[in-house]
Amino acid sequence: MLPQQTECRLNFDTEFPLAHGDALAQAKLKSLPQDFIVEETLAFPLSGKGEHLYLNIRKTHANTEWVSKQLARSLGVAQRDIGYAGLKDRHGVTSQWFSLPARTITSDALEKMQIDGVEICEVQTHDRKLRKGAIKHNRFTICLRDVDVELTSLQERITLIAQHGVPNYFDEQRFGHGRGNLTAALQMFARKFKPSRFQRGMYLSSARAWLFNQILARRVSEQNWNSALEGDVFWLEGTKRFFNADHIDETIQTRLAQGDIHPTGALWGEGELQSHGLVAALEQQVVSQWPDLAQGLVAARLTQDRRPLRVMPQAMRHEYDPVQHILTLSFALPAGSYATAVLRECMQLHSA
Repeated sequence: MLPQQTECRLNFDTEFPLAHGDALAQAKLKSLPQDFIVEETLAFPLSGKGEHLYLNIRKTHANTEWVSKQLARSLGVAQRDIGYAGLKDRHGVTSQWFSLPARTITSDALEKMQIDGVEICEVQTHDRKLRKGAIKHNRFTICLRDVDVELTSLQERITLIAQHGVPNYFDEQRFGHGRGNLTAALQMFARKFKPSRFQRGMYLSSARAWLFNQILARRVSEQNWNSALEGDVFWLEGTKRFFNADHIDETIQTRLAQGDIHPTGALWGEGELQSHGLVAALEQQVVSQWPDLAQGLVAARLTQDRRPLRVMPQAMRHEYDPVQHILTLSFALPAGSYATAVLRECMQLHSA
């Protein structure tokens, strides 16, 4: 399904609106690697037996793809045989699982392995290769520096976020430096260059994320991003399932308030929208402002999908040191959601 043709805006300077009011203060993010700690929890228990070796690796200032290449080189494994559940940013200290074929790796090789910024924390075995998306949640512990904030206001904002969640925006890293991935996506769709397989995936992902963020931004602006509209498709918390509601009744409203379900927005592609009525009209109208991106995704044969508009941080805690001006936040998010979506609802962030 293609949106109506309108002039495509090439200005990607849009700032996505906040849901809970202006930022309370400014803050420096990622001054040191240990200021941004991520711990991955898999969606399934490891059996302790099988043909696949699982390594829980703590990496510092290294991204997932680079670690995968180094593991392949150090242990003599084909990189295609290495599995991981999700990509982790290089800026920080992150713990995540990698799987490798156990038959080719000895304990002696593991003990001798030396990769800068990489530490093996745990070794397990399992009967299946680790696949992307097999994450229950990521636990974040984030230190924000140079924060001058009034404590009562901070506590009120944290409570508001914990109770009502935050808009589930894709992070800026999805769009590349200066949002250059979006310009590259337009050039790719116009066949101005032939991308590598990796580039193609990255640019398609950027274009899709941009359209989703635009839909979410409209609903945040209209203050209905976490409420039910006629035609909404709802995501069931803790699953990968969504459903259409025949009508918005008291049960739907109660489940929304409890965080059991969330409204969703379109991840653009070919096929019919799962939404209908008011929501489908809204999504079509928003996406019609970016026809080149939308049509490029359809031409690439991506299938229409949905993503929750709201994410609810779990086990959210905070500690503020008014002398050192340091705010430490910790919370868990499901796979695919970004810590910055939570942070920006409290602070105006600046990279150190």
